Amino acid sequence: MAAIVLRISLGVVDMGRSVLCCVFSLFLSTVFAAQAPSGTYAQKLLIDLAKANPQLLAAAISATPPKSSDSIVIASTDPSVIGAKPDPADVTVAGTGKIAVVASAVPGRLDVHLPLHDVSGDTIGALTLSYPNQAGADRAALEQSAERIRDALHRRISHAGNLFDPYPYDPEVATNTYAQKLVDEFMDKYPEIEIFAIHATPPDSDYNVIAGSNIGRIGKKADNDDMRCVFTGKPNLEINSTGKRFESEMQLHDRAGRVIGAVGIVVAYKKGDDRQALHAHAEQIRAELEKRIADSSSLFRPAS
Repeated sequence: MAAIVLRISLGVVDMGRSVLCCVFSLFLSTVFAAQAPSGTYAQKLLIDLAKANPQLLAAAISATPPKSSDSIVIASTDPSVIGAKPDPADVTVAGTGKIAVVASAVPGRLDVHLPLHDVSGDTIGALTLSYPNQAGADRAALEQSAERIRDALHRRISHAGNLFDPYPYDPEVATNTYAQKLVDEFMDKYPEIEIFAIHATPPDSDYNVIAGSNIGRIGKKADNDDMRCVFTGKPNLEINSTGKRFESEMQLHDRAGRVIGAVGIVVAYKKGDDRQALHAHAEQIRAELEKRIADSSSLFRPAS
């Protein structure tokens, strides 16, 4: 399994005062968040993470690229470190699964190194978050903060290779849409959902694509299995290759009952689980979703 390391590196100058430090951190986070999230899905995740957590002082994502045995920095708020080797502490926590809180080599920072997980909870690398190293800092509180950030992040990663997906996946398909808003709302409401994806056809297009998901890939064209579900109404019910996930992909309708695409709902699975019950639950979620959709084109309108 490819080892993924997520390390955060938003550099700030040690100003000697925590207030000024936090203000400058917020400024840097805003600047980096405004940059176009080009390149990989990992870079997109990093930008979102920095924007949502201005208290962090550092950010970078390291990973083992496909067909490689060496982990490198693949995304960073400091472009100069892209392609460099990861911090040895990141490699250690990825292997042991244990959290480490250490003083950073950069003055004024305290680094929290955590194992990074995918949506199934499998360790795929490590996440490092850097905080201001203030006198009397509560390390336990920083560790808890870092875990909350990590746990929110892992719900957006399907597997190790997902981080290397291109972003934007298709520049012609918008990402800040009503479809994505629905995905985010349903992921918050149903924490048991591991992957949620809405497939629909954009206005003036002949291709059914992913309109919203929690794992990126917005604009990815539907495959044969997706379209068979759309055309026939027969759901695709599958256990993934690891045996840890069960997917119900179902035909999707708008509130008037018109077929507009498909929705895939993936939940945790273990041998012996009642697949019929899991699918029935997915059908209930689909029915709730369909009541929120006026028509196919509404899914591609800007989120309000």
